[in-house]
Parts: sequence; structure tokens; C-alpha cells
Amino acid sequence: MPASTQFRAAMVALAVAAASAGGCASSRAPSARAAAPLPGTDACVFIRNIYDWDVIDPTTMIVYAPQRKDAYLLKLFAPVPDLDFKQRVGFEDSNHNGQLCGFGNDLVVHDEIGAQRTPIVAFRKLTPEQLRQLLPAKSPAAKPAS
Repeated sequence: MPASTQFRAAMVALAVAAASAGGCASSRAPSARAAAPLPGTDACVFIRNIYDWDVIDPTTMIVYAPQRKDAYLLKLFAPVPDLDFKQRVGFEDSNHNGQLCGFGNDLVVHDEIGAQRTPIVAFRKLTPEQLRQLLPAKSPAAKPAS
């Protein structure tokens, strides 16, 4: 065999070996960056009972229904920039059963240039402790100078 053919054969063999080794390496355990499970338990509420909400970040809201003591975590499919500054936010029940759920293709409707709809991917009942962990810490009132 000429030297150039031997060189090509060696390169092909090396490429096949590298590809095989890469396949083995990719079957390792999931990375540490995998998302942590969401707090709370799956739940639904009647939309007419929604009392209020707080925006935690562009994909996370805390919804209160029917009272402020009854808190639910709402996760959106995609970030909504400036969600906490939206003038109008609403909820749309896609399957027309009157309930807001994380698995019913329900939507958060917000104002942009025209109404924008973002799917809800999780809606979970929170315990008081889980709620405390999610809400931003309230800043202490400034003490007057003495």
C-alpha cells in the first residue's frame, strides 16, 4: 500500500475511534445544570377566584387565589420581558373549563403591541414556607440618623 493510502486509512480509523469514544462519553450522568424540581404540588384554580399576583422574574409569577394566603407558583414557557411593569396582565383558559392549570394549555395574556399570549407550563400550590423562600426579601426600613 502506498504511504498516502496508509495515512488515510490511519486517519479514518482514528476518526472512527474518536467518534466511538465520544458516544461513550455522552452517556454519563445528567449535568449539574439540570433544572431543579419546582416547589409545590400540581394544582388548578378557577380564574374567577384569582385575587392578585407577584412577578418573581420574567418566567415566574406567584398567583393568589382565592385569598392572599393561598399562593400558587406559575411558570411560563418563555420569558416575558418587563412582566412586572405590564399595565395589563390576564389569564386565558384554553380548554374552557374555567380553571387555570399548568397542564391545560392555559395562557398568560399581556400587553405589548396588541395582546401577546404566553403558555403556562406549571401551576403549583405552595406551602407558606415555600412562598417565603420564593418571595424576594423585603428591605428593612431605613433607620433615621441620630
